[in-house]
Amino acid sequence: MPFVAYVHARDPDEPEDEGRTPWEPNWRLWRWIGAALPVALAATLTNGLAELVLVLVVFGLCCRAALELLPEGDGLRQWRQ
Repeated sequence: MPFVAYVHARDPDEPEDEGRTPWEPNWRLWRWIGAALPVALAATLTNGLAELVLVLVVFGLCCRAALELLPEGDGLRQWRQ
């Protein structure tokens, strides 16, 4: 079985890499998740209509968190005929 590998040789004209940038969490995403967690806990501890309302609130908070991850598109505003 042949062994195939790709070796990237750095060009001498390329500027030196500054190193890895530190990881920074997306706090806008985590605020929605942090808000959804206690509401989800409250939904598991209640019954009836209150549980339904809390589950729908958790769903809405998770949707807001998903919107933070998705790129903001312009839709068809940039489309030209």
